[in-house]
Amino acid sequence: MIKKNFKSLKVLIILSILLSTHSFSEKLGDLTRQKPIEKSIIFMGKTGENHYFKPNTLNFTTGKLYKLKILNKSDSKHYFSSNQFSKAIYTRKVQVLKNDQKISEIKGNISEIEVFPQNTVEWWFVPIKTGIFNDLMCLVKDKISNKVHADMGMIGTIIID
Repeated sequence: MIKKNFKSLKVLIILSILLSTHSFSEKLGDLTRQKPIEKSIIFMGKTGENHYFKPNTLNFTTGKLYKLKILNKSDSKHYFSSNQFSKAIYTRKVQVLKNDQKISEIKGNISEIEVFPQNTVEWWFVPIKTGIFNDLMCLVKDKISNKVHADMGMIGTIIID
């Protein structure tokens, strides 16, 4: 009798877990197909003088789809590079734009994006891991000072909660 009741209890527990998991995933749906939350980061600076991210702190929330517009408004190329961040997100795609028209789409794991002067790239992703990532930087070497842009101020923080 006790074995039979225990077996019935086990079956009920398993069924309730399966049903709750099914309805949970049904409610969330495909996270990559949500309406994206748009954010922007601008690469700023002047060769030989300074380079920086504007803003230099980005905030994201896990489970939300983001479209991060990366705009290079400076006179030199720049990298958006953060190994910790790239390991904490699922990339849906990266779109390369020219004159506000999509000219290319890249899919798969992305760890660094290079954007040339006066161009824009859109990075579509879903954060999947929380953390504070202080490794956002540009490792391009300045043509005049021979310093890496990060040493000239192009560093930042990414926060995922």
